Amino acid sequence: MSAAAFVRPLRLLLGGCMLAVLTLGLYMAGPWNGAAGLYDHLGLAAMLGWALLPYALLGLLARRFSLAADARVYQGGALLLALGGLWAYADAALGHPDAQGGLVFVFAPLVQCTGLLVLLALCLLLRLVARARAGAAADQAPSRGGKR
Repeated sequence: MSAAAFVRPLRLLLGGCMLAVLTLGLYMAGPWNGAAGLYDHLGLAAMLGWALLPYALLGLLARRFSLAADARVYQGGALLLALGGLWAYADAALGHPDAQGGLVFVFAPLVQCTGLLVLLALCLLLRLVARARAGAAADQAPSRGGKR
């Protein structure tokens, strides 16, 4: 099975994670519990957008790393970042709810975006190494033209 075949399942998983994060965010915020004004809803939308940003970036970059030698590394890292973030949100909302649980919506995306930068650097480094090896192998291969 080619690496490109894993792009669609990865994107479906990321979409499910986005839906779960959105649901947990709305559950924790409880905008239906009181009289919230327009600015409260705008703040909630901005916070949920920030929480969904790493998942959207992982999904957008999935095709970029679908055919290269670094595809498995990207897919494994994306899976780790997505499920790790989802675990953090679920633990804050359902596992150990307290007054500071909402801070996970500030710091989890920050950690996920930092992890995404590290993952991108690793994938680009692997891609450069693969190109250097391919170039070295092409330079050492005998030519088919023969002597003139």
